[in-house]
Amino acid sequence: MSPDLPPLRLLDALPQLVWAAGPSGELEYVNNRCAEYTGIPADDLLGWEWGWLVHPEDLPDTLNRWAAARQLVRPYHAEHRLRRADGRYRCFVSRAEPTVDAGGVVVGWVGTSTDIDDFRRAGAATREATGLIRAFVERAPVGCVLVGSDRVVRYANPWFAGLLGYPPGALAGADAADWVHPDDRRGLAAAATDLLGRPGGQADGCARLRRADGTYHRVRLRVTNLLPDPDVRALAVAVEAPAAG
Repeated sequence: MSPDLPPLRLLDALPQLVWAAGPSGELEYVNNRCAEYTGIPADDLLGWEWGWLVHPEDLPDTLNRWAAARQLVRPYHAEHRLRRADGRYRCFVSRAEPTVDAGGVVVGWVGTSTDIDDFRRAGAATREATGLIRAFVERAPVGCVLVGSDRVVRYANPWFAGLLGYPPGALAGADAADWVHPDDRRGLAAAATDLLGRPGGQADGCARLRRADGTYHRVRLRVTNLLPDPDVRALAVAVEAPAAG
């Protein structure tokens, strides 16, 4: 183990798996957390005895990255699944830096492996939820439109595009005011101005919207101010089926 490493007691207190390797890549030290996680005595993890702890699907990439880092003397980085004492695998990100002597010769490597499994699962759940929401919006039997403070359409779902007689995706970038009947624009503009001062506020109303063939349809609108939301930054407009009258 390199004499430059912090005291072992400090390393054992860290939540990460901490390890040190010799210049040729074999493990020379692991902290107690490594033994606790794997259920293997620390001494039995030294040398090259750690390979079987890496998920078989991730091992080739792990070994290739470790070899490349040593050959090119550059920081090591890899994401892989490591086997826990109960036989389950969790995702980790492993990083290591070379330690060099006064002459610039690599005398070893100091690395950590950080558990990111919960983060990865949360990210996967978020992506799944986002996909479900997107699929719902794309297929919803109501209009869903996002309009910026400059009145430019950021998004319009297929139902709304079809209502106005346009193909899906054709309305993005359009000026939303161009669809509104001239007699209805002032009222909608006033409602939008009021909403700008009420983050998260909503306003309901009706308006006549112009179709591609020049005819107008009266629809019900619900506008929500999502401009302060960093993920949206738009007015969200829900458009319901043409209103009577």
